[in-house]
Amino acid sequence: MIQARVRDAEKYQEAEGSDTIKEWLKMLRQVLYRADDLFDEILTVDQQRPRMQVHVFFSRSNILWLNWKMAREIKSIRQELDAINSGLTSLNLRVYDHREDPKHPVAQLMKRRETASFVKAVDIIGRENDKNMIIEMLLNPKYDDEKVTVIPIVGFGGLGKTTLAQLVFNDVRVQKHFDLVTWVCVPEVDNQKAVMGKLYRCFTDEDSGDRSLNQIKSQIHDSIKSKKYLLVLDDIWDDSRDRWLDLMSLLECGRIGSKVIVTTRSDNVAKVAGTVPKSYKLGFLTDDESWELFRSLAFKQNQEESNPNLTQIGKEIVSSCGNVPLAIRVVGSLLYSKDSEKEWQLFKDDQLSKAKLMEDGNLMPVLKLSYDYLPPALKQCFAYCSLFPKDYEFSKADLVHLWMAQGYFEPSNRDIGDQYFMELLRMNFFQDPKEDGKGNVKTCKIHDLVHDLAQHIAGAENMLLGESSMQVTDELIHVSLNGWEAPSSLLATKNIRSLLGLSIERPASLEGLVSRFLSLRVLSLNNIDMVPSSIGRLRHLRYLNLARNCIECLPNAITRLENLQTLNLDSCPFLMELPRDFAKLSNLRHLVINWDTLTDLPSGFGKMTTLHELHGFIVGKGENTGIDSLPALNLRGELRIQFFKLRKNAVMEAQRATLKENQQLTSLILSFRGEETAVDSDELKRMISFLQLPQNLKYLKVLGYKGDEMPICWFDRLRKLVSISFVCCNNCRILPYLRQLPHLKSLYLQSLNALEYVEDEGTSWVGGNSGSTAHNDYFPFLEVLELEDLPRLKGWTRSSNGEALPDEISNLSLLRELQIIKCPNLASLPPSLQGLTSLQKLYIRGCPDLGKRYKKPNGKDCHILQHIPHTDISTGCELSFHDDLGFIESPEWE
Repeated sequence: MIQARVRDAEKYQEAEGSDTIKEWLKMLRQVLYRADDLFDEILTVDQQRPRMQVHVFFSRSNILWLNWKMAREIKSIRQELDAINSGLTSLNLRVYDHREDPKHPVAQLMKRRETASFVKAVDIIGRENDKNMIIEMLLNPKYDDEKVTVIPIVGFGGLGKTTLAQLVFNDVRVQKHFDLVTWVCVPEVDNQKAVMGKLYRCFTDEDSGDRSLNQIKSQIHDSIKSKKYLLVLDDIWDDSRDRWLDLMSLLECGRIGSKVIVTTRSDNVAKVAGTVPKSYKLGFLTDDESWELFRSLAFKQNQEESNPNLTQIGKEIVSSCGNVPLAIRVVGSLLYSKDSEKEWQLFKDDQLSKAKLMEDGNLMPVLKLSYDYLPPALKQCFAYCSLFPKDYEFSKADLVHLWMAQGYFEPSNRDIGDQYFMELLRMNFFQDPKEDGKGNVKTCKIHDLVHDLAQHIAGAENMLLGESSMQVTDELIHVSLNGWEAPSSLLATKNIRSLLGLSIERPASLEGLVSRFLSLRVLSLNNIDMVPSSIGRLRHLRYLNLARNCIECLPNAITRLENLQTLNLDSCPFLMELPRDFAKLSNLRHLVINWDTLTDLPSGFGKMTTLHELHGFIVGKGENTGIDSLPALNLRGELRIQFFKLRKNAVMEAQRATLKENQQLTSLILSFRGEETAVDSDELKRMISFLQLPQNLKYLKVLGYKGDEMPICWFDRLRKLVSISFVCCNNCRILPYLRQLPHLKSLYLQSLNALEYVEDEGTSWVGGNSGSTAHNDYFPFLEVLELEDLPRLKGWTRSSNGEALPDEISNLSLLRELQIIKCPNLASLPPSLQGLTSLQKLYIRGCPDLGKRYKKPNGKDCHILQHIPHTDISTGCELSFHDDLGFIESPEWE
């Protein structure tokens, strides 16, 4: 009931702009925040109850005292809710029938949005290349035999997707190529009859009237069955695959070679609808194009020549538009009515002009459509992003942890947070994603205009110092100080839940902040050298970022933060130990720490089964740093284990280790680069043979292993591995058996000085005899093979024909890239290499015999490489590698 009435109020406020409604919603939010604090405190006390001592009657931890305090707070909250409910009747809200609402409320807003196919091409600047690329796709003969080809154009609001589609639609080449070209704007979601009705009208020039859905479909079928058509579906939001397949079954009735252009803001829609290999991602204008568009809209005839100063002011104004055509059009149109240099300067300097632009111009409604489409959970996640500065590159993991700290999703289901992030990315609220080597998005940015939208949505609840004036009100909930000290006006607030980037010049001021902001869920501190014991009073705190500070120790009081989920201690170079009761942080899920400076771990660390993300662990630096001290069950993502020292009881500790129980761990690095790990090669081999790895591992890298053998059956249970790297294992002669790994895609062998053969056919393993492996099972999914700095390598197996790779390489049907670097004993490649049609890149460096034999144009067998598009062959070694062994392409290709 509360949610329904809040939705009524929000809709009414948006439609009418009522200050009374706004004030009522503000009061409701404030009391709900208080209720949330109370419930959180009740749950915390309930967890502590078995440990509480009743005999200290006047203690603040006394159960009777706490019960009395909570009962009083509950009574106060109920009284406020009753008053708010009483005020509801005086608002005279219209009751919206939410049962009749479409699945996404945005459909109501977009009923008023309609587009047409006409556009004046002379008014469009900067999209000529985009237009030609779309037309090239439309006229490409390779799609002539398809029943219907769907080309999505994707980008966030205001980039000009509709304008680009209009330019393509009206091009003479397109008009002549198709028997029928037609246009329809269909933003409807979950309303098949409305969509079919619009299609009926665009194909027949008649209204569907009271015809049934079957009659409408039949008429559309008759209208297109003998025609090769182009249909533009503008502004699509519905990402239901079932509804799209139903529509496609109808559209396929036209002649082969028909085309459909879809414009959308959603990558989900593009993925569901598109039939081409890749959607067309519409980008921003260039700086020159943006300026040219602005000039055409803002300047009257001869105005620029008569007042040159306007050019400089105008360029500064255009730079704030982020190369977005719609923003430039709105700004240019507003400035066209302003003649004097003073008016232009005031527009540039006045922050209120931005607000006027966003509210009164056409920009905000267009941008806000995407926001209105979001479900409530994603709306609050997006609004929280207003706390980051413009052009800030934020970490996906960190943002998800911040959302989790605010309770936007259940901590037990971190995957939901990842899904929220990816959905905002697919809806183009985020841009410039950067991926790691495994294809996972690590960082993103927000476009300046989208950042303005986030600030507009967040309103007075969120504040970013430097982006807005510090007009602190009692509505303020989340604050980002961006490295500044807290202003005095902030100290008067009571409900702050986020305090990001706070810089502390005087340690005493931190004590004062802690005593004032007891509702904090998120705290990030800069420029501190000590953490006060009073931080233990922040019982609601979920996220604590102390990274890049000069702290030497943490107070034991920090272990009273029983709700703490994320603790970031990265780049704290003087931190040598954790508090003795650290294991009491029973809800800690994510720990980032500089392991190099720690001398030991607190007892009980291995029992912290709530830890999900640890990233690093060092074995052998202290009494409690055996491999059996690694927490079990819930570690996920990536983990790096550094073996600093081979401990006295290393084998026994490996037997006790529970690493294998972390079934959500997908990436593991085992580093043996510590100076004291080369004590006993046999002991080292026994230790890792007992160290059972998680079965769901996909990525494994072994660095600096100092033994001469690895257990041949080490990978028996790791059937999901897709990438393996062995690096700087200089003494190793025998590797684990690899051919049994059915999903292996990448294999990297680098700096293995003693290795002569990758596999030894005479060696048996648990899965059977290696010689029995069928040729068609020979690395069936391998895509990348890199062999670098293997000075003794003679071949793949001992039975290889001379110093060569085996003939079985012809079975690597998916191999895309082969690199052979500094392997001087290899003399030949198998002739069967000609059968590898997927091979795109071959690099050979520092292999004298191979270089002479295969280098163009005089190499004896260079003809067997003719089918490979990119080859780089030399007897020298001038080559560069990324840290992750990725190849940096040579500037010259043969």
